[in-house]
Amino acid sequence: MLKRVLIASAILTLVIGPVTYAEDLESVLMLNASQIAMIRTNCQSVQATLTGIHSSDALSRVHLGQEHETISTKYMAPMNSRVALAKLDGVALTKTTVEYNKQIDEFRSLYQQYEQTMLRAMQMKCSDQPVTFYDTIILARSQRAAVREKVLSLAGLVKTYRDGVETIRMQVQVKTGSYAR
Repeated sequence: MLKRVLIASAILTLVIGPVTYAEDLESVLMLNASQIAMIRTNCQSVQATLTGIHSSDALSRVHLGQEHETISTKYMAPMNSRVALAKLDGVALTKTTVEYNKQIDEFRSLYQQYEQTMLRAMQMKCSDQPVTFYDTIILARSQRAAVREKVLSLAGLVKTYRDGVETIRMQVQVKTGSYAR
């Protein structure tokens, strides 16, 4: 039982751990006979762990997707309209909004690729194809890291947009002579 937990945690670490770089990938992908045997032996428990990760990630993806859509449609779009109606310079805000929407689409695409790879790993007969199973987990891990990077990029764009709104607010205060917060 302890051995299964250790194998499951090792595979889980591979899936959610830091990204493996190309130069490290060759050494990681070379499995010896005992490692292949351990994958075969612990196949079902590892797939159960993957199922748990998949469920958790799906909930996070829905939540993040809704948040980003709300930011775009309920905050950025109306603010851009107000800035345009007020005849203020909103070019930077509009550019940030366009980039933000583009990155939301990229987030969706990256997540779909990751989810398909996870589903492939979960449905695979890992006891029959341990090396392919391992390679699929490694691929899912790198795709998950790409999704995370996209989420961080979106957060950066939200900060950039917020800074742009603050700049516009300061311009309005100077223009109207009101300095109340």
